[in-house]
Formats: sequence, C-alpha cells, structure tokens
Amino acid sequence: MKLVPIIYLLVLSPLAQAQIAIGFYKQERDGLSLYTTAPLTAIHRIALCADPSDNPSDCHWLKPKEFKQAEPVDDVMAEQTVMHYRMSRHISPGIKTGQGIAIINAEQVRRSANSSFIAIAQRKHYKILICTGVEGINLELLDGPRKLHNLYFYLGYDTLPTCEDTGPVDDKGQ
Repeated sequence: MKLVPIIYLLVLSPLAQAQIAIGFYKQERDGLSLYTTAPLTAIHRIALCADPSDNPSDCHWLKPKEFKQAEPVDDVMAEQTVMHYRMSRHISPGIKTGQGIAIINAEQVRRSANSSFIAIAQRKHYKILICTGVEGINLELLDGPRKLHNLYFYLGYDTLPTCEDTGPVDDKGQ
C-alpha cells in the first residue's frame, strides 16, 4: 500500500494576516485625509470613528482603494513619519465631527468606557485610548499592558488636558 502525502494549503484572508494600526482622519472641504503610520499596501480595512463622547451612530468602514498617497507628515512628538492619504469624497453624514480616529485592519470595533474603543483583530482584543493634551489629541493602541503604537494630532488651539502620565510601558524603545 502506497501512502500519498497530503498537503493542506491554508489560505488566510488578507485581513487575518494584516497588522492592526491606528490613525486619525479629518474631513475637509475637498475630501478626507487619513494620517497613519501604516503603509497603504498593508491596509485592508479602515474604521473611521468619531469621539465616543459625540455619540455618533457607528464607525464608518472604508476600503483602502478609495485613498491616494499624499505628502507624509513628521510627527515630532512620536519621532516617526506619519503617512498621509487622501480621498476626494466625504464619509457618512452620520459622523457629526470633522475629525476622529482611524482603526486599521480591525475585524470589529466597539465602544468602551472613558472615551476609548476595543478593536478585535486576529482573535485578539486591543484597546485604543484617546485623550487630549494641551493642543492636541493623543491616541494609543494597547495589547494588554503593552503600548504598540501612539500618535499625536495637533489641533492648533488650546484644549483641556485629559491625559494621565501614568500608563502602559512603551516596549518599542527597548
């Protein structure tokens, strides 16, 4: 009796292989800008979510094919280059604010307490924290106690700081 080797090919969807990331969006008169450290080629799905305190209906989901590369932006606070992508249309009028956060490659997103979100990607739960500094918005992506990514969005005007200095350890620099 001859044994024939059987080879199983497991084809994973691009979303199952994609890494989760965060960013910001801003609706402008001539379209929408997306700011993130994720390269456009690694983005498979984008959830655009307004601040939970604004209580909009839901996040708005987009595909990356709607975006074109624009000029990158230096994020001096985080010492990284942030990619800038543009699309010429506006998103759902159900999202009331002109800016908010982008959650890249999540399979599901839900609101959590204290102006944060929980994102599910690759069967893991990630926490996205949002707080304001003196002149901008801080965004952090956490995997348990580890800080995976952080971004800062400069607003150009003073805001009431809500960020606390105590938080998860940033493993990126170690």
